[in-house]
Amino acid sequence: MKRFLPLATAACGLSLSMTAAAEDLSAVYDLAVANDAQVAAARATREADSYNATIARGGLLPQASASYTWAKGNSDSESYSTVYYETTNQFDLVLTGRESDYTATTLELNANMPLFNLNTWYNYKAALSVDSVSDLTLKIAEQNLILRTADVYFGILRAQDNLAAAEAEVESVEQSLEQVRQRYEVGLSPVTELNEAQAAYDLSYVNLLDMQASLEISYEAMESLTGSVIKDVDPLKENADLNNPQPEDASAWVTSGMEGFPGLLTATAQLESARLSRNATKSNHLPTVNLFASYSDETQSIDGYDDDLDTTTKMYGLQVTVPLLAGGSNYAATKQAALSYAAADATLEQQKRELKQNIRSLYLQVRNNVRNIAAREQAIRSARSALDATETGYKVGTRNIVELLNAKRNLFAAGRDYANARYDYIINLLNLKYYSGVLSEGDVAQLNTLLK
Repeated sequence: MKRFLPLATAACGLSLSMTAAAEDLSAVYDLAVANDAQVAAARATREADSYNATIARGGLLPQASASYTWAKGNSDSESYSTVYYETTNQFDLVLTGRESDYTATTLELNANMPLFNLNTWYNYKAALSVDSVSDLTLKIAEQNLILRTADVYFGILRAQDNLAAAEAEVESVEQSLEQVRQRYEVGLSPVTELNEAQAAYDLSYVNLLDMQASLEISYEAMESLTGSVIKDVDPLKENADLNNPQPEDASAWVTSGMEGFPGLLTATAQLESARLSRNATKSNHLPTVNLFASYSDETQSIDGYDDDLDTTTKMYGLQVTVPLLAGGSNYAATKQAALSYAAADATLEQQKRELKQNIRSLYLQVRNNVRNIAAREQAIRSARSALDATETGYKVGTRNIVELLNAKRNLFAAGRDYANARYDYIINLLNLKYYSGVLSEGDVAQLNTLLK
């Protein structure tokens, strides 16, 4: 692209960051990957959720427990007995008492095997579904990081270009103001021209302050993303190929999104999880069958007795539990689960509609960005020609200072709009790929080839 502005290269889309130490997009992305807390949180959540299935599966497998009890106690008893005395031929009540210490030990072994429990089975299947949701959530976080990196990276370039254009505009308007002031001092220009030139300068200076603040904000965003202070980034090539999205068929992009967009796949998995949870709740009305076995060995040693009391119990069998009444809680839980499933189903349908709209809108925006870039480039040439003509007219007295200042403002605005159109194309294309489910780190590498 030619340098259409004589006063500032940035006004036609060039960046301030031209130093040899500038970072490229891939380097910034690598720093973001190492620093980003959102991806780290999603990765930790996925790791934690990976245990859900193991925990739920435990309810389907045999359970066994063992316990051993040792106890020491004291027994103090008193009793009355009837005694017959032959010598007196009488009966009498005699109080007798006994105090003894004893030691008891008990060993118990219990085992249980679920044979039929639909609630536990559906909860296990739901846990598997939650595990897939965690995988998709991590993928969403990773793809969002690509988008955020691009937003921050090209946000800096955008802010640098806008600042450079604002500086060039201030310089140009200041030159015009000085010329008008000199003409006014020698009586060649009225005071109205001086006031209009001063007003134009003041407005351009206010815009310059805004652009300076925007650039500082973009630097802060970069530091937050990467954990590093980065102010120099490689700019876009002047002749970067910014073409229509491929394939040039909106329906193909929609189909891709319906099959691969992680957000939609997450909603689908959540619907399946809600269905399984609903089934699990409904199964609370059904009986459960368990196979059980137990072994118990209890020994008591009583002081004063030679023999210990030893009791061994062995038992096994089937246990059938039939829920009869739960105070209405099972009914309420079943209705709640059914409504949650209906809500998840409606949410999925809404996301499908929004996804179709987003993909089609982004596809049209990217195509329009391509045409817009070419049109903005032509607008720069036209604004340059208009400024040349207005400057000539002002010198010969056929144009006034307002027309001259407007022509300069139009040229700088055309340069800013051209630069913004190129950045809009990149961001919209990445979002199109994101919603279509095809965004990957390869897109970062491909964009990197478009940088200087």
